[in-house]
Amino acid sequence: MGNLRAILLAFLASAVALQQCIVHASFIDSCYFYWGANRGKVTGPDSLDLRLDQYGGSGIASKVSYMYGSITMQIKLVPNNSAGTVTTFYLSSTGDQHDEIDFEFLGNVTGEPYTIHTNIYTKGFGKREQQFKPWFNAGDGYHNYTIFWNPYEVVWLVDDTPIRVFRNYHDSEINFPDSQPMNAYASLWNADQWATQGGRIKTDWSNAPFAAGLQNYRADACYCPNANSIGKCTSNNPANWWTDYKFFKLSDAQLGQMNWIRNNYMIYNYCTDTKRFNGESPKECSLPQY
Repeated sequence: MGNLRAILLAFLASAVALQQCIVHASFIDSCYFYWGANRGKVTGPDSLDLRLDQYGGSGIASKVSYMYGSITMQIKLVPNNSAGTVTTFYLSSTGDQHDEIDFEFLGNVTGEPYTIHTNIYTKGFGKREQQFKPWFNAGDGYHNYTIFWNPYEVVWLVDDTPIRVFRNYHDSEINFPDSQPMNAYASLWNADQWATQGGRIKTDWSNAPFAAGLQNYRADACYCPNANSIGKCTSNNPANWWTDYKFFKLSDAQLGQMNWIRNNYMIYNYCTDTKRFNGESPKECSLPQY
């Protein structure tokens, strides 16, 4: 997490059996355009543009599925007037009872910040949104967006800084994404019916085509083609670096970083929206979050 890359490299140096389990993936190696291939554009060995025009958007998906690990994309969001557009980076399984871990970036008019929208679905149930305003210009350059996922927790990170945690409370009868391998996805699409200021601001198609840049995709994660392969990803051994106890929870330094972000840049938290849940909060909100 905070120093995740350095820790990962140490594990790589010592784990003899690592290549049997880990996927080190680039766009060219392991992703494909599942939608809008005629609009998206490969711009380099490990970079591409997602594009959106009046006729539709575009999206990529990983060719393989994962179960635990760290998956990162560097993303440069649509610059200037991005109102109505949504750029996404997420993990998802398939089916009505799917699991999903989301980053969604809701565009805005020129001069107004994006909204970083996060959510998690377990067994097909979501409604766990948390939203943030970025503390940087998200359309002015590339930033790292990471989903870290292990048997203990899910962590959303921006430029290696954690902004959100969802812990495993299966023992408290709260579902956790621990039984379904997930693919990685990214997309750019039009959602002007709701995305910007509740749908009041529409997409200005005179600015089309819109483009979001992706580069340096990294999936330091466990290859898991089906549910029968989950065991190899969950066993506690040096190859499965994400199961090490040091990743059981955030460090004190990471917790301080996250609390600073949440105190200064969080704009919505489902746990405090009791009106939405008939005067109550979801069960996990009453349990230690970090």
